[in-house]
Amino acid sequence: MKYLLIVALICTSAFVTLAQLPAKQPKKIGTTSDFRDLLLTNKWSWRNVSAGVPDRECVFMPDGTFRHPNFTARFTIKDIKTVELNRKKDGKAERAVMNFHPDYLSFEVLDFDKARRITGKRLPK
Repeated sequence: MKYLLIVALICTSAFVTLAQLPAKQPKKIGTTSDFRDLLLTNKWSWRNVSAGVPDRECVFMPDGTFRHPNFTARFTIKDIKTVELNRKKDGKAERAVMNFHPDYLSFEVLDFDKARRITGKRLPK
């Protein structure tokens, strides 16, 4: 019984370690899992086209958050080209949808208030 418990602990430990491995840059995007790995392994720019402000560097985090210097939102992958961002501002839920171009080098989004066009791109490593 003692040996069975030790084996179970070793297997559980190995599983937890595998589950916590960082994402790897996929060679091609064929599944939402590949898309998630692409998002997590890169930094992205966020450019408010109408405001004319400098690009902001953003990241997708393994905990499901999208981090911009001015806000944090939860992200949900809808398909292999679309990400939904959800946040609360002043107690009100807001949503923005990021649409990635087929080459996965850039995206477009209408900002949370739907008044500002945002563009973005994958930043070089």
